[in-house]
Amino acid sequence: MSKVGSRIEKKDIILILIILILIIVMLVLFVKTIMYPKTTTQVHNYTPKTTRSAETGKKVVVQVPQTDDEIIKMLADSNRFQERDRIEYYCGEYFKHLENKEFDKAYDLLYPEFKNKYFPTLEEYKAYIERTYPADYAFIYDDISRQGDIYVLRLKICDVLGSRENEKIQRVVIRENNYNDFVLSFQVI
Repeated sequence: MSKVGSRIEKKDIILILIILILIIVMLVLFVKTIMYPKTTTQVHNYTPKTTRSAETGKKVVVQVPQTDDEIIKMLADSNRFQERDRIEYYCGEYFKHLENKEFDKAYDLLYPEFKNKYFPTLEEYKAYIERTYPADYAFIYDDISRQGDIYVLRLKICDVLGSRENEKIQRVVIRENNYNDFVLSFQVI
C-alpha cells in the first residue's frame, strides 16, 4: 500500500509542477501583451547625425529632426518626451543659439514685455550676454517647477575653464504656447 501512495504523490507533484509552469508562462504572456504592450515605433525622416558615445567611444547614429513638423512630432511623442524634457529642450535651444553666436535668434525667443523692459535693442542684449556668460560655459538643470502655464528652471552656469567660484545660478522662465512654440525670460544677473 505504501508504494501506491508514493506513486500518487509523485504524480501529484509532477502535475502540480506542470500547472505552476503553465501559470508562470501565462502570467509572463499576460504582462507582455496586456499590461505593457509594445508601443508602435513611428519612422520619421530625421537626418542622421553621427556622434561618439561618451561611455564606449563607439560611433552612434542619432536621428535629428530637421523640420518644424518633425520637431513638433518629436515633442508631442509622450513616450519619448515628458513635460520636463520638453521644457529642457526649449531651454537648450535658447542656449544653443547663444553658443552659436546666433544672438538674433535667441533674442527672438524672449518674451516681448521682458525684452522691452531689459533689452530694448539687440545690441544691449548681445552686450549683456557677452559680459554675463563665460566664453566656455556649461549649464546644469538644477530644478524645475510649474506655476500655472509657465515653467521655472533653475540653472547652474559653470565656467568650463574656470573655478567653482565662477559658478552662477540663474532662473529661466518658459511659457509654452504649443509644441515648439514658446517664449522665455530669465533672471537678469
